[in-house]
Amino acid sequence: MFILSLLFGSSPGYGVGLEVGILGYELFLKETNVKKNQTPGWDFQMDQIGSDFQSVSYLNRTSSKSMFVGLKDKNKRNRIIWDIDIQLTTGKETGLKPYYLGKNNYLGYETSKFLLGVGRREHKFRPMSFQTSYDGGEGLFLEFLPQSNLTLQFFLWDQYSGALLFNKDRFHSLLPHSQNGKTNFSAESEPNESRRSHHRRHSFGLLYGDDYFKLRMGIQYIELGTWGRHVKDSPRETKTSGADGDSLVNGNLGLGFDADLLEVQFDFLWAKGNDRTSSKIANTPGSIPISGEAIQWGAELKFGDFLLRSSHFLSDREEKNEKNQIIKEGYISLGVHPGQTPYISQIFQIFPSAAVTESGYEKNFALRNGRCFGYLSELVLQFTYHQFVAKMVGSYFLPYKLGGASDGRISFQKRDFEVFSIGEGLLELSLKEDSYFELGIGFSQLFLPESIPIKSNFGYIFGRLEI
Repeated sequence: MFILSLLFGSSPGYGVGLEVGILGYELFLKETNVKKNQTPGWDFQMDQIGSDFQSVSYLNRTSSKSMFVGLKDKNKRNRIIWDIDIQLTTGKETGLKPYYLGKNNYLGYETSKFLLGVGRREHKFRPMSFQTSYDGGEGLFLEFLPQSNLTLQFFLWDQYSGALLFNKDRFHSLLPHSQNGKTNFSAESEPNESRRSHHRRHSFGLLYGDDYFKLRMGIQYIELGTWGRHVKDSPRETKTSGADGDSLVNGNLGLGFDADLLEVQFDFLWAKGNDRTSSKIANTPGSIPISGEAIQWGAELKFGDFLLRSSHFLSDREEKNEKNQIIKEGYISLGVHPGQTPYISQIFQIFPSAAVTESGYEKNFALRNGRCFGYLSELVLQFTYHQFVAKMVGSYFLPYKLGGASDGRISFQKRDFEVFSIGEGLLELSLKEDSYFELGIGFSQLFLPESIPIKSNFGYIFGRLEI
């Protein structure tokens, strides 16, 4: 920021845009009965210091408000280019991080053939099936453009921490956390291992194609270090180095077609690695190999003022023997949650696979902070009339069964999935004036089976003005 201020100060023609935003919400949550959860293996809150859903006392109403001030500017002077996008929030009392970076927030040196930069840069090679999916590197990156239809991205040093965005994290800490018998609404009450973690990531990706057809490919290597609840379960290595040396290689290969009326996307995803552990759940003593796959696909149709988009994510699962021991782990994802409905993507934040998030490598079979293998579907219907936008979004998550032997493969058979599903419907109405002004309201309804005795709905208002 100091360097940029010097750049701006040297010429009155450059300046940083100021962005001011507000956010208010109200959440209603209650039990429908007092029977024990009839869904084996699934909890409302699954962590070492938490408690079961039925014993928590805050099951009624949560409301609050927050505010952020942002700095935005994108410009170039000679060969120095900058793209600033950062939001400063009201802080931990609202459960938010002190600040959030935008999709891009960097300073760089650019020529006709390459860009060398430092800061956050979005992955152009990431899967594109979901409307709000995102991943990006934070550190030192290099982009080559050897020809007009080919882009190569190298992330030489990336301090990965979940690639958080404000719009993907603003509702994550709505529910309080139970700690030592006390209820705390602050996000600081969660175990935050990422603060003392070593999570170095290196990435390479390419994007090839024209305005209509695109081929994308990416590969990423991440060292999990001491990051996450599953990286310290081999005592011998942990005693000497603070962690047991888990690492992960993650990749994707995708195709996209984008015309004026129709867009189609498809990606094949894979993950390879090793989880060192002394747990008896491992079939091979000392470690569990990671070898997983997933697929994403989506289509968008535009007709007049209407937009219809359908997006899907299907992962594989753990391979287990008859003794319920794990032979190999399934797919592990990187980046933010692909969905956009508040409950599934933020309030409960249920990933459709194991995931490396801001809290590290996680695999939880839980309603809250779930990282569980399964199928996620999202349907978006949007209507735009001048500055008015009405959007309806439906999300549906169906997890794989937990018990019994499994071949670990991607399955399309109904018998391999749980008998229950988690659904959500969202209605959002807003007024938008280009990218400078936005004011809106949203309402979301949660749909759960009778075996999970919870009913809940959620409303929020939001506004943003760029000066």
